[in-house]
Amino acid sequence: MKFAYLLSFGLLSSYIAGAQHNLGVATGGWSSINSIYLNPANIAESREKKSVNAIGGLFYVDNNAGPFNAGKGLVVVVGDGSSNDMFRYTNNSKVSMMAPYFNIMGPGAVHRIDKKSSVAITSRLRGMNQFNNFDQTLFNAFSDPTYKPEENRLALPRNFAYTVHMWLEVGATYAKTVWEKDDKKLKLGGTFRYLGGIAWVGVKGKEMNANFTSGNYVFNASNTDIEYSSNVLNTVASQGNNIGRSFGRLISGGRFGHGIGGDIGAVYEYKPKGGKAKTGHATKFGLSVNDIGGIAYGKRVNTNQVINGEGDVTAKGILDNVKNFANMERYVEQKGLTATTRSKSTYVYMPTHIIASADYHLKKHYYVYAMTLVNLASRKAYGNSFYNQFSIVPRYETKNLTIAVPVTYATLSNRIKTGVGFNFGNFYVGSDDILAFAIRSEYGINMYMGVTKRFYK
Repeated sequence: MKFAYLLSFGLLSSYIAGAQHNLGVATGGWSSINSIYLNPANIAESREKKSVNAIGGLFYVDNNAGPFNAGKGLVVVVGDGSSNDMFRYTNNSKVSMMAPYFNIMGPGAVHRIDKKSSVAITSRLRGMNQFNNFDQTLFNAFSDPTYKPEENRLALPRNFAYTVHMWLEVGATYAKTVWEKDDKKLKLGGTFRYLGGIAWVGVKGKEMNANFTSGNYVFNASNTDIEYSSNVLNTVASQGNNIGRSFGRLISGGRFGHGIGGDIGAVYEYKPKGGKAKTGHATKFGLSVNDIGGIAYGKRVNTNQVINGEGDVTAKGILDNVKNFANMERYVEQKGLTATTRSKSTYVYMPTHIIASADYHLKKHYYVYAMTLVNLASRKAYGNSFYNQFSIVPRYETKNLTIAVPVTYATLSNRIKTGVGFNFGNFYVGSDDILAFAIRSEYGINMYMGVTKRFYK
């Protein structure tokens, strides 16, 4: 568990910024480098002649089990604290969480070729640490190996999954207005990406019966059918190495995954002649499918292990041995279970999702944007996924200043989230979910910031 958080947070120790889709700035008409991730067609007829991204980032945490502890949660992995400190578990027998999702935007640029079309080059480093449908008793045991239930408990986890994944993206986007008549126009756009897998660990649990005895670390695991896979955990051939050395071998030995992906989108605009929208649009509708594709980790770089049967184990024993496939196989077989380990090619899916949106010009510099995000990724397969949400974003917008207040209903936490975003000149900062610092009942948090140089002539 600790390693998973270190993997997710490793590149954030010197730079922390973030949110899921930067709704406070990406929904505006003067931030094409951000809006491209909502819908690639957004950059057609870009108001900017050119925009160059220097650096940007986002950081996002959400869960369904209990309120986020803002004081401890953001620093738990750099000290000796338990991951239980991140949340105050109060709800749900099944735990799902994104803790964390980060996205660091590297060098990129958008260029308007002519009046109707634009192109872009983008780069990102992304990481997602995600639990789905974990039994809370079992989750607490592995989050805190000193955990002892106060009463006998039978946990029956079914179809649970865990994936931590870090990868690099380099994308090329083309968007164009393909049809225009009177006061209507249609824009199409697409992004093609190379996906470079850096490190990942995945668990798929079909079923298990976990019988906990009051006041005891040991629990009986029966009817067990669990599979886990990774390119970064030590293999049978390198069983003497520790995690640090294994990660070093990963980098030096080229134990990476490779894949392709992308986004496709369409935008329909309506602007009545002589109407109130002197610039831009009166009404705009968008539809996109994003994060298509995945990353293949080949047989040469990836190892897989399947665990079946019945045995008496401890969370600490599993955590001490899970870093090494050979050690894990030895441990579970000593406890009565069986383990099968082999090199195996594995495909890790991207968090594919649909975004449907509408943007309406109220008057002068005032707009309101609405969107719904619908997950398309299977949570039973190796990979990550977003959770469905609905957002409304009123904003004030000029060429040099955008102020927006995103309000989101998140289905993961079943909560309303509120944030604020500012885009001033070449700098933007904000959050789509910031109330955890002020209200103890909030289930998540996110933040983002960045620097983009814009040119208009």
